Amino acid sequence: MKKTLFITSLCLASAGWAIELSPASLSAETPLVVQQPAPGLSAPAPNSKTPQVELLNPGVEPRQQLRLKPAIDVKETTVMTVKMDMDISASGQSSAAAKIPVSVMTFETKVTKIAPNGDIYYEFAYTNADIVGDTGNTQPAALNAMRSALKNMVGVKGSFIMDNRGFHKGGDIILPEGADNNVKQMVRQMSNSIEQLASPLPAEAVGKGAKWRVSSSSNFSGINVKDIATYELASWQDGVASMNVSIEQQANPQNISSPQLPPGTTLTLKSFASQGRGTATMRLDRLIPFRSTVSISSNSEMSAKTAGSSQESTIKTKMAMEMTLESK
Repeated sequence: MKKTLFITSLCLASAGWAIELSPASLSAETPLVVQQPAPGLSAPAPNSKTPQVELLNPGVEPRQQLRLKPAIDVKETTVMTVKMDMDISASGQSSAAAKIPVSVMTFETKVTKIAPNGDIYYEFAYTNADIVGDTGNTQPAALNAMRSALKNMVGVKGSFIMDNRGFHKGGDIILPEGADNNVKQMVRQMSNSIEQLASPLPAEAVGKGAKWRVSSSSNFSGINVKDIATYELASWQDGVASMNVSIEQQANPQNISSPQLPPGTTLTLKSFASQGRGTATMRLDRLIPFRSTVSISSNSEMSAKTAGSSQESTIKTKMAMEMTLESK
């Protein structure tokens, strides 16, 4: 019985890390969204690194620099829908595939100022969040916990700054009155990831067929991850850009330290890899793309040991995620 509880707690922790490691997770922005702000985030952590942009192909003529020029005082409402399936096995025993309920979150953005150098000042707020549709085999207690976690994000708001290429430059966040430690932890984790969530535009002029790569590193709950997103400008006409994107994430073997672990447990990440593809359609005079979609799949393997025991448990996680974002 004691071992069963131990394995169960590890599975829950593994599921949490698998979700966090996804590029489109935590109601944050997928790297697919080139200029998308970082909702629920504040200034990046001191150990975060600025994303690097490498132009692979400038595309055909005519070319021009892609720069964000949103209008002041225009408010946008964005609905983000996330679908996820997960399969976890522990010590060689596979659990039933989990169909995680669909989550839907709504947030609003408003540009408040454009600086002479092109920097964009904007406000952000979560306005609604819930679980919808078929809840599958999710236990009522887990379902209530998920719904509560989403609902707790409503009211989180902040003010942020990005330059006209999409690089995050700073910001402040305001938590709802009475926000509990879970909300604070979620926001703190999102704050540590902000530079990875902002996918900047290339400095050079580009045309149809252009490709560029955005490389960055991130840390999710103590796991160091390398992120690579490759963009292709599929079309560019009348100020509207359509892009294709491929996403990769990898993590080297490493030890994991987290308060989510049972006391005395040592957890080691053996492998993690994630791949995804998507599309986005955006106007440079808007802060948010009016539509983007991304599909992601990931595989991870972890090993765990309890204090005073030589026995090792192995946890393998497979996850598939689809995210759609629509703005108006």
